[in-house]
Amino acid sequence: ALAACGCATGPRQPAWCSAAVVRQDAEAMIAAVTRATYAEDIEAYMAAMPDELRIDDTSGEVVDRDQWRADVLRDWAVITETLALEQSIESITMNGCESAELIVNQRWERMMMRPNGVEGTDRILTTQRHRETWRHTDRGWQGGEVEELGGDVYVNGEYYAPN
Repeated sequence: ALAACGCATGPRQPAWCSAAVVRQDAEAMIAAVTRATYAEDIEAYMAAMPDELRIDDTSGEVVDRDQWRADVLRDWAVITETLALEQSIESITMNGCESAELIVNQRWERMMMRPNGVEGTDRILTTQRHRETWRHTDRGWQGGEVEELGGDVYVNGEYYAPN
């Protein structure tokens, strides 16, 4: 009846402009990255990554898509087995239809070769919290910017404090 009287409020937002659609696209990307990580399939992993990937890690370094690919391959070279990789979306804040801010928690447990040629492996558990900026693209919602907010590292069950 509102539309009939000319009293309707503003234009309708597109169907893709909702936290529910952002969550659906983000969970699909997380699942694809998780499968690719278990399989160590760099092509599948990078196919899930946005074209405009930009990661601001806790060291202050900013990493682009090409550097991220090299970093992932470097990491996989010393990981003998991924035991568990879990990522969960804590919150989604819509900024109109322009972008969405996600807080994502990650827990990754894996077996890694010991450094400096020392024989054997260690069980490594890292937790990390991300602030991610997602934008709608031709491929749906994609997270192009990631800011690492910090987390913990455990080596063989013992808390590890980096220098």
